[in-house]
Amino acid sequence: MTLRSRNALVIGGAVGIGRAVCIAFAQAGANVAFADLGKQDDKTSLLTELKCMGVDAIALDVDVTDEMSVVETIRRTRESFGHIDILVNNAGVTSAGAPIHQQDWGVWSAIFDVNLKGVAYGMKHVIPHMLERGYGRIINTSSQLAHKPVANHGAYCASKAAVTALTASVAQEVAGSGITVNCVCPGMTNTAMLWVGGTEFVNAKLAALPIGRAGEPEEIASAYVYLASDLAGFFVGQSISPNGGDVMW
Repeated sequence: MTLRSRNALVIGGAVGIGRAVCIAFAQAGANVAFADLGKQDDKTSLLTELKCMGVDAIALDVDVTDEMSVVETIRRTRESFGHIDILVNNAGVTSAGAPIHQQDWGVWSAIFDVNLKGVAYGMKHVIPHMLERGYGRIINTSSQLAHKPVANHGAYCASKAAVTALTASVAQEVAGSGITVNCVCPGMTNTAMLWVGGTEFVNAKLAALPIGRAGEPEEIASAYVYLASDLAGFFVGQSISPNGGDVMW
């Protein structure tokens, strides 16, 4: 698969799965803009790595809970690259978890603001540009927990289920325009976010996986490369879930 001559914007791209997606896109030949909140050292190292791969790359700051920050990120990407072919909405947060009757509602709201509103803002402001060009690939990061929720993480599970539903809805709105909208629903992946739920919880879940291990970010990133490619033109509103067999359908 090739993404040569394509321009990608990865929101939430400095670490974890997002970082792996940026590298995989560059390996496939795409120019890569990536945006994140803070993480300056991570941004600097990733930017250097991408440029060493021979593609154009820029690092941006973004707060996905601020609509105008997302607008500015898209504007600066277009200013640098001319246009955006691929948008990945990957910014996400979780929490240590608590039963709903003990939930801190500030934490609840913050999870939805990042995980859902951030995705909506990204799509809202890139789609008009993609419609003008008659081409686009939008890939939103959901989670296997959208399909197989767990206790004590209601905000995260619900926010990711909402991302999956929003993806399917928007995919229908732009179907036939040359734009596809899909989501990736990663299972347990070896990133810092995996361990937020606690070591005991994570180890028990890993032991129950048919594959017996967490996925590596690079394994997850391969799904994004495919959905970003011209080969995925018939994928509309789909949820692709690399999850080690935890959820099968």
